[in-house]
Amino acid sequence: MNARADGVPHVPHARRAAVPEDGHRPAAGTGLAERVYTDVKARILLGQVRPGDVLAAPTLAQSLSVSRTPVHEALKRLVSEGYLVAQPRVGYSVTPVDLAELRDLFQVRTRLEALSAELAAKAWTPAHMDSFEAADRQAQRRHRELRVAAEPGELARFLHDEHKRFHRMIARIGGNRRLERIISDLQDETQRFWALLPAELLVGRVFLADEAHRVILTAIASGDPAKARSAVVTHLRDGVQLMVGRVVPDDPSPDDLGA
Repeated sequence: MNARADGVPHVPHARRAAVPEDGHRPAAGTGLAERVYTDVKARILLGQVRPGDVLAAPTLAQSLSVSRTPVHEALKRLVSEGYLVAQPRVGYSVTPVDLAELRDLFQVRTRLEALSAELAAKAWTPAHMDSFEAADRQAQRRHRELRVAAEPGELARFLHDEHKRFHRMIARIGGNRRLERIISDLQDETQRFWALLPAELLVGRVFLADEAHRVILTAIASGDPAKARSAVVTHLRDGVQLMVGRVVPDDPSPDDLGA
């Protein structure tokens, strides 16, 4: 500890933990447990393990070449987030997806992503369009590469990540970092439903190649919050209709699902 010229000891200020540019703080887990958590969560989100499937810690530990302790830590974290349910003496089962969960997700997503679009419209500058166009060029180039050589799981993860990136970029423009984090989490939860759809329905819908994303971006760029809100709500209503037609047999209306 150094002393100042006046003799008073100088105590260095504690450094703030760095926050990544995407607004997300590091996840709660560290090391091996974090790696297991990321791997298993990706399998759930991408439909590689399906609702009702049972995951056993010993099997996961062997397949990931780790001990059982980080596996149990990761699985308990996924239980706390609602992705798994502990089954005594059996393992951990992937939670089912149902109409009530879909309704809850879209009620929240519709309102929060509409707010995100409104905030972005108010803060929009021409430089933001440059950023989206650059991100789109990168996404389309990588998409072409993956369609030629990637494993299905790698391609599915890429599609999900790019969809999240589009919506995170919108939220970041509005400047509300908490909103950005919440929307990102909701995107993950919704991905469980998208993973149940045939891949051919989604394979071409990357970033601005998704016409609905183009419409949303044009509305935000107009600077009109009402137009931006309407474009997002329409996008989510269309998503509900596509999803329930394939996943939920009774085909409820979007209004019933909060979109």
